[in-house]
Amino acid sequence: MKIARVFSGDINNRKGKFNNIYERIKHLKEVEEVSCDVYFIQYTYDKLFQKFKKVNVQVEEYSTIDGIVFKNLWIKLSLWDYIVTHRFKLKDIAGKKQLSEYVNLFKEYDILLSHDLLSSQLATSVKKKYKIPFVITWHGSDINKYPFTNKKTYSAVKRFLKEANYNFFVSKKLKEVSDTIIETSTKTHLYSGPSEIFKPQPTIFKANCKRKLQLNSKYTVGFIGNLEPIKNVMVLPLIFAKIQKELKEVSFVVVGNGRLETAFKEQLDLLKVTNVKYTGKIKPKDIPEIMHAINVLVLPSLNEGMPRVTLEAQACGVHVVGSNVGGIPESIGERNSFALGPNFIDNISKRIIEIILNKEEPSVLSNEFSWEKTIQKEMQVYNRILHNKVK
Repeated sequence: MKIARVFSGDINNRKGKFNNIYERIKHLKEVEEVSCDVYFIQYTYDKLFQKFKKVNVQVEEYSTIDGIVFKNLWIKLSLWDYIVTHRFKLKDIAGKKQLSEYVNLFKEYDILLSHDLLSSQLATSVKKKYKIPFVITWHGSDINKYPFTNKKTYSAVKRFLKEANYNFFVSKKLKEVSDTIIETSTKTHLYSGPSEIFKPQPTIFKANCKRKLQLNSKYTVGFIGNLEPIKNVMVLPLIFAKIQKELKEVSFVVVGNGRLETAFKEQLDLLKVTNVKYTGKIKPKDIPEIMHAINVLVLPSLNEGMPRVTLEAQACGVHVVGSNVGGIPESIGERNSFALGPNFIDNISKRIIEIILNKEEPSVLSNEFSWEKTIQKEMQVYNRILHNKVK
């Protein structure tokens, strides 16, 4: 079976979605009957946009990460296209014509796997020309947010959901949202597992991790993610303040950066929250050491698909509490998930304090979140599609 996996992003800014796809690539390549090539759609910019964005993208034919080759497909984005498509949402997808120029690359593949709007647009064009089936994996905002921006974006997502031979969703909740756009029989959720670098460690290892971060308190509460509005990070200073009031031996770790970083720090100062360690953005391979220094991880997001950080934390034996949005309750359970609203800060703070004071054992990550099950489910779908195609 010859597969092409196609997705878009920035090779120098790898986050949750990228890491999820990267892990799936690694595990799918272990299947003997599969030959899998990876294509990565990236933007380059015209001169005016480069000046505006203050970037100078190096256009390379290939990128390699840990031995996996990503064949780059470049789309030039003008400042005008960016404003019209990404800022004012007056167009559904930028660079459609440029994407069509890559269609012939895929005529020899058995099946295409796409992960976002750009790659799904390309996959749709390949299917139209060469009758090659494609499967989309939907990760979060592509269903939660983008379709409801305007009529054009809604129509584009609806078209992709309908045209795809199958649709995977990283959580059951995300699939439910997609059903409000169009109901089809070609949908299911597809959980994944954490990276193998996230695993339980002995107490002495955890103590060393805390020492490296210069955390001298008995307990540590942490946040790992982008300091962006969608992550609802501005409630964290209030949560931290309530915890600090009840627990004297507690410190806080904040991993990540973003537009709200300055406001976030100012709010912590205003509330006189002390013992806060900022790491800024760090590489994925360094996250496990941070994770093992934490007792409770907080995820107060306004929306999520299936946040990998919840799986990674539980794989390390770390408690997770969060909002009951998207796939969060599916991974951490209802007991640790709280409704957003006027009582959210009180409820989540009380639960964190309860976990620490009662010395509760962290929940074990369900075996539903395993790469063995993920790949098995994927292969069943791909084999069924190709079998039906032969018929």
